[in-house]
Amino acid sequence: MSCPVCDAEVKTHAYECAVAPYKGKVLKGYRCTGCDFVQMPENIGGFSKVVSNATLEGSLRNFRNANDERPGREFYMAEMGMDIVGVEAPSVTFFGSGLNTDHRWVKSKYPKATTKLVDLENMQGLDSFETIAEATPSDVIVASEVIEHFEEPLEHFKSLIRLIKQNGILICSSNIFDGTDISRHQYPFVPGHVAYWSPLALIKVATDLGCFVDFRTPEVGMHRGGPRKKYIIFYRNIELLFRISHYFGTHRLAPSEKE
Repeated sequence: MSCPVCDAEVKTHAYECAVAPYKGKVLKGYRCTGCDFVQMPENIGGFSKVVSNATLEGSLRNFRNANDERPGREFYMAEMGMDIVGVEAPSVTFFGSGLNTDHRWVKSKYPKATTKLVDLENMQGLDSFETIAEATPSDVIVASEVIEHFEEPLEHFKSLIRLIKQNGILICSSNIFDGTDISRHQYPFVPGHVAYWSPLALIKVATDLGCFVDFRTPEVGMHRGGPRKKYIIFYRNIELLFRISHYFGTHRLAPSEKE
């Protein structure tokens, strides 16, 4: 068996979670000997529109998503992206947002921006919705907690990266595998998390699909999100490298949901 990202040999492991709330859960994993990408193909889990806040998934979703009183993570990701690309009337795509309403906060604060949702289904019944197959490119694309669900890593990434305009930016948020003991990580054991991306695997994806990639730590990574929480920033134009450097020359961390 070879890695779907870099074609190197993979080794099969049985990973048993050693931390709550998934302590004792055992998953078969395929870890690449080349790029360190890890697949957990048996950890399939469908999206639930209503999740109890008593569960880990529910509490985290409630914390990061927008509500009527305050914006959530995707608002801050989009705002950062708009600041970096510097377009007066930017188009902003929210990819895989489900029921999250951060797009409303963006539209409220930035009325010149055009927002749309791209997903498997139109859960919010919006006119500004596009299916993944029919989606058109944007200046800023936000994909929060999406790429860890990619069952077909390269094909699903192609569907996402093709949405980046030539001078646009794609910002993903996910946990990044740092090579430490997987049994001590919660993230890969969350139902639905079938892809545990390493930095090298994402660099390979970006290179193969004609992009540059950058990794930044969001504010939430300093507390609730944990040390492996990252924003992964994809872009095509070398000018964006300097714009990103300029942005983080005055920002210690990438913005995210507030405590």
